[in-house]
Parts: sequence; structure tokens; C-alpha cells
Amino acid sequence: MDNLPVNSNNSMSEQFTKELLNPSIDLVIDYSEIYIDDLIQNEAINEVPIIKTVVGVIKTGISINKFFFAKKLLSFIREFNTGQIDEEKKVKFQQKIYDDPKFRKKATEQIMICLDRFNDIKKSLILANLLKAYVEEKISFEKFVSISISMERLHPSSYSFFISLEEVNYIIGHEFEGNRDYDSESLLLSSGLAKEGPSDWWNGFTLKEEGILLYEFGIKPLRE
Repeated sequence: MDNLPVNSNNSMSEQFTKELLNPSIDLVIDYSEIYIDDLIQNEAINEVPIIKTVVGVIKTGISINKFFFAKKLLSFIREFNTGQIDEEKKVKFQQKIYDDPKFRKKATEQIMICLDRFNDIKKSLILANLLKAYVEEKISFEKFVSISISMERLHPSSYSFFISLEEVNYIIGHEFEGNRDYDSESLLLSSGLAKEGPSDWWNGFTLKEEGILLYEFGIKPLRE
């Protein structure tokens, strides 16, 4: 499958998928923990074609935002390549990437836009896990896109609340006994991942399908 040589003539989508599927970066390094100063000074990282394209060859005058984006991108690639993916399904995904340029560009664009907008490095790891879930055919590409859009509005302090919701099957109904965490509920409602309910006559709270998939395939793997 290693049939996409990277050179200056490759498009960004080709460079990205090449690095994603056949990483040249050191996967031992936790890029989410690396400081931007270290990233700027790391010549090996800056020679990775997709990083060179994103950040630019000349560092003088480059904004911190570009290096933060590179940090999120490296973290995404590392997380995608952490753990096991069903080999047969990974090959199937690789073949689709290589044979369908329209899909490759669409997928790359969606991921790049999301990574650019994320203000929390952990979201890049969650997004990588969601892509793995798509590759393993646990979620559709449409769901992947829908969830990734909602993630932009998701407050990082909401991550732990998903654990509490799992304990009540993601629904807070009239039988719920305990203190409601209305602040956390409000944050999830504003992200579009939850809704009030399940009944019209009682002010309950329900996590939508996208919210459940986000937790099960995106957030929960980071705890394991």
C-alpha cells in the first residue's frame, strides 16, 4: 500500500494520508505533551513533508497558531497509529484513500478544518479515535463528520460528565435519584450532543446518538 511517494508535487491530502497510514514520525513521542518551543526547534519533525507544508520552511514570522496546529496534527497521527486496527478493514480504508481522490480530499479537508478549530489538544486524540471507529466500520463517515462538527462546540470540562452519564445509560429521567449537574448538562446541550427529555412533561436530559458514539469510540478509548 506504500504507493504514494511524498515529494513537493504531492497535494496536502496526499501528504497527510501518506503520513497517517505510513507514519515517519516517532510514535513513541507524546506530541500532545511537547512544548511549542521544542516543536519549533525539532529539525526532524519539521522535515516531515506534511508538517513542512503546514508550518512552512522558514520559521521567522510563523505564527504560534501554525505550530499549535502542527502539534494537534502530530498528536492526531500518533493516536490513530496507537493500538490495533483490524488489518483487513485498514487495508480496505487504505485502498479507498488511494483509489478515490475525491474521498481522500473530502476526508482530509474535514479533519484539517476540525483540527484547526480545536482549542484543546485532547480533541485531536478523540478525533483520531473516531476515525479509527470509521475505519473499523463502527460508525459511518456521515456520523464521523457530524460528531466532529459538534466537537468544536464541546467544552473540555464536559469529558468527565460522559462517565457519569454512562452509569445511568445516558438518560436522566424522573426515576433519577441524586443531584443533577446542571452546569455540565448545559455545556452538552450547547454542543448539540444532548437534548432535554425524554418526556415533554418532565425536564429530563438525554444524550443523543452522536454524543453516545463520541464517548464510546472517541473519549472512552483514552481511558483504557
